Amino acid sequence: MKALSSCVATLLLAGVAGAQAVDPNNPGSLWPAHYINPMMDRTARAEGDVVTILISESTIASFAASTKASKSDDNAITRAVGPLIDKLIPALSTAASSTVDGKGNTSQSGRLVARMTGIVKQVLPNGQLVLEGTRSVQVNKQVQTFRLTGVVRRDDIRSDNTVLSEHIAEASITVDGKGMISDRQQRGIITRILDWLF
Repeated sequence: MKALSSCVATLLLAGVAGAQAVDPNNPGSLWPAHYINPMMDRTARAEGDVVTILISESTIASFAASTKASKSDDNAITRAVGPLIDKLIPALSTAASSTVDGKGNTSQSGRLVARMTGIVKQVLPNGQLVLEGTRSVQVNKQVQTFRLTGVVRRDDIRSDNTVLSEHIAEASITVDGKGMISDRQQRGIITRILDWLF
């Protein structure tokens, strides 16, 4: 009897020692929150993960406007009755006309193709990922810096851990250039002052 009681007590102690504590951040799940299923795609899912962003953006904008207006005025003052008054106030007449006809149109197009890697800065409560990435390329003392921020769904990240820029919500993509070429493309101070004045 004592041997049986000792065996039961040993089994109970072993069960308590082998029991795992419940993760407060992942209640009700058999797997801890940091567990990675080897059968799942290794895509960005948590803060600090990296994801490759394929940027392919094109813009085409055009605007046309036309204005046409005309105006004419005719005024006449007849002579008053009486010869004396007719000499003092002769007959007067005026005529004026103006015409405005203007047309203008503008068009602009651009295309940006790039590949860069961003970092998951935050995981929103709904599971969406906040991305942020920066990439600088220097060629012949000309530096181009790409910056991107936005929000992407986990489902839009492909199995090779890439995401298209068109799937990024609230996307902000900027390209800044520094160097001799960029400096030559900017207007001088005198030119900008004259444009502002005139």
